[in-house]
Amino acid sequence: MRISLNDDTKQRLLTFMHVRGIHNVTHGLNVLITEATLTNLIPTGADTNGSSRESKQSD
Repeated sequence: MRISLNDDTKQRLLTFMHVRGIHNVTHGLNVLITEATLTNLIPTGADTNGSSRESKQSD
């Protein structure tokens, strides 16, 4: 898979990786997505029509 990031997002990803000592971009994205999932920022599934279910924000 190939993705393109805007300059702000790219800098945030690089900062995220640097703070955690991550050198591989794929690993950095995996960690970021896992953390977002654990804090309920990413819906766990999709409705039958393909739209995302609303995520529940943590307090």
